[in-house]
Amino acid sequence: MTALAESRHRTPAPRPVAGRPPGAWGQVRALTALRLAALRGPARRRAILGTTLLPVVAILAVTLATLAHGSGRQSFSFFLLAPSAWLFFAASSVVAATTGACGRQLITREQAVAFLVSPAADHLGAIVTAPLNIAWSVQAVMLLALTAWALGPVPGLWAALLLTLVWIGTCTVVAQAVGWVVELLRTTPAGVWAVRLVAAGAAATVAFVALTGRVTTTLDAAPTRGLVLAATAAAEGDGYGGWALALAVLGATVIAAWFAGVRLLALLQRRPALLQVRGESRPRRRRAQASTALRANLRIDHAGVWRSPPLRRGIAALGIIPGAAAAASGLDWAMVALLPGLVASGAGLLFGVNAFALDGPGALWRETLPGPPRRMFTARMIVIAEVCAAGGLVALVAAALRAGIPTAAEAVAVLGAFAATTAQVVARCARWSVERPYAAALREARDQPAPPAAMAGYSAVLATTTTATGLLYTFLAGEGAASMPSTLLLTVAFVLLAARRLSQVARSWADDATRTRVLAVVAGARA
Repeated sequence: MTALAESRHRTPAPRPVAGRPPGAWGQVRALTALRLAALRGPARRRAILGTTLLPVVAILAVTLATLAHGSGRQSFSFFLLAPSAWLFFAASSVVAATTGACGRQLITREQAVAFLVSPAADHLGAIVTAPLNIAWSVQAVMLLALTAWALGPVPGLWAALLLTLVWIGTCTVVAQAVGWVVELLRTTPAGVWAVRLVAAGAAATVAFVALTGRVTTTLDAAPTRGLVLAATAAAEGDGYGGWALALAVLGATVIAAWFAGVRLLALLQRRPALLQVRGESRPRRRRAQASTALRANLRIDHAGVWRSPPLRRGIAALGIIPGAAAAASGLDWAMVALLPGLVASGAGLLFGVNAFALDGPGALWRETLPGPPRRMFTARMIVIAEVCAAGGLVALVAAALRAGIPTAAEAVAVLGAFAATTAQVVARCARWSVERPYAAALREARDQPAPPAAMAGYSAVLATTTTATGLLYTFLAGEGAASMPSTLLLTVAFVLLAARRLSQVARSWADDATRTRVLAVVAGARA
């Protein structure tokens, strides 16, 4: 009787609404609301705060830069620096889109079976989530602040800032379309080698320009000089003709890149994931038995890293891109101390922030293996440290091509920054992996170890802490031999503090209830 009474008062299911289906913007809004509704408590508040933080920071940076304007020489400096800065933003946007498999996705391919998403909505979602990349956000704010600082509080400043914003948007949309081209090429065997040859050629070109001392000449011929001239002329009241023409050209470029990106993504969605299928179906030769249980666990973790397309691609680009940028700009050794922290934070974002998701559904099988729980934890932290160290060493070797021979104080400072930032990143990744696990298989090219909002928060924290540490070592490197004892003591303090945090997390991992919660979450990833 109770069940019958409840069935009578049950709310009827809503009827399908007839009408035109939502467009790309409507679908992106619905997916964003779905993501936000799944968050609870502090996570929801952090997501809302994160979405409003970037506009506030940009407005504050532009305001402070405008007030800091001094002499008229800054306009001349803007004319010299802005073309290179605009060109670097375009290049970094393309590199981020091509190496990151065209950015983040609001919904995975399996979830899209129930929530049908058009190619236009998927393309728009990748563009909208671009600000979640901390590198993109920092560079965009710096471009706006550079414009405001150089031109000052002139009546036409709004025109220069508007053109800068349109350039930022154009680079993002065009880079996304280029990323889809690369992903489409990678679905064919010939395309895979074509992409590799183009990447190798680009790296060789950058190395040639850096080693032959032609960086300044190349940057002086940047194609963005005309846009900077148009922005400067409009800001100083010399006419809006060139400014309007530049806006029209950029607008037409955005429209063409948008429709091209949608079409390319539609073609890509019909193509098989060649590299993923080939990597997972390739026959493997049986290896000799590991000498110790820890080495056996390390073998499993290494195989998990190399089986993942996003991890392989990220590791390849991790040290090469920062190192090439440092070699091209000719940084001295004091500034090179910033590189290990930047590379280590990028390495942590590959999978370290959710390290135990590397096994996916196999995490439950790993738990059934004999041995203490800390063995698996130790092996996973060693792998994270290896990825950080490998990327940092590649970046340092590339930067050393033009930095020359360091002094003893500079060498100690750079090595100290390398050890300190690596220890910081590993300790933070360990804590996040145990406290906030996510189900992520890391099989497809666009897979991320955590949701987009969480990744944005992780990248902000890692970038802030490692950059602050790198700046401290940069200051010590400039103090000469007298700072070497302080540098060594500071490095030991950073490493010991990280070791203490790792020990605390290891004790938490040894708790059965905590470990079961983490493994149950990460094992929920799709097989």
